[in-house]
Amino acid sequence: MRLPRLSTAAGLPALLLALNWLLFAVAFVLTCKAQGNVLWWLRLDWSAWLSAFAAMTQMSDIPAGSIWIMWALASIVLTLLMVLRPATVVKQAAPATDSAEAARRQLNVQPPLIETRPELKEKILRLHQSLERI
Repeated sequence: MRLPRLSTAAGLPALLLALNWLLFAVAFVLTCKAQGNVLWWLRLDWSAWLSAFAAMTQMSDIPAGSIWIMWALASIVLTLLMVLRPATVVKQAAPATDSAEAARRQLNVQPPLIETRPELKEKILRLHQSLERI
């Protein structure tokens, strides 16, 4: 069986997420077989799972149920982020233009503004003259 080749930019996060869910399912099935039923999932301490992680700072034991709950919640959050993220947009490169020509076009777009304000026109003329001296 040959796996399809995924591009590294788009396919790697999806592949890792799928691998995470596959490992979660395998671990869940193995734990169900070891426990003898599926009810062990309901017996987890769902009310105090987060407070058990405070024990990590003191390097003490963490209950396995807290790790199961955190793994399930992290997987759900990552899946939602993956599904709800906006699609990547490929932008086409803009054609190269001469910056001086672009500046002239931009200046020609607003001639009425410059004509209506003589002080602005005077400042632009002085700026242009000082730039020519440099």
